Amino acid sequence: MNITDGALLIRLMTVEDLPLLLKWLGDDRVLQYYGGRDLRYTMETLTAHYTEPFEGEGFRVIAAYDGIPIGYGQIYRVCGDAFDEYSYPDTGACVFAMDQFIGEPEYWNRGIGTEYTKAICAWLAEHLAADAVILDPRASNRRAIRAYEKAGFRIIGTLCAHELFEGQWEDCLLMEWCPSVRP
Repeated sequence: MNITDGALLIRLMTVEDLPLLLKWLGDDRVLQYYGGRDLRYTMETLTAHYTEPFEGEGFRVIAAYDGIPIGYGQIYRVCGDAFDEYSYPDTGACVFAMDQFIGEPEYWNRGIGTEYTKAICAWLAEHLAADAVILDPRASNRRAIRAYEKAGFRIIGTLCAHELFEGQWEDCLLMEWCPSVRP
């Protein structure tokens, strides 16, 4: 899998990328949006978590911009109890969920997150027949929510006390993208 869109390249993550993740997830500027500043990763804990196989269909990716690795994403098919976790109806549709971050703060506020999100969603629809893609940003993460809305996601609900973040249960927004409803 290689997705290219102009200067953006999205490729599968390998174990050789773990030092990048350690760098990014050791940066409090990144952790204030992804995971929380109270988390402290080591190469051992990172390896254990980020090489663990997904239940069912899923994969991890690295996003590069102009040849420079700048971000991480994980995409997985929603199945079983995950529908309940997201309060999303299990209608038999092919639904994927995703989480991502740009780990290089100098690439923030440049539209790359929107570009990345659009590219992943289009690829999922074309290659894996996704009927919908969902994500659940914290309600307080306005920058991410705006980027997702620009990529064609719409808010379809609130997930109350959904994510433990820096010692507090925080509300998240359930957002959905459908191939038939594009910006």
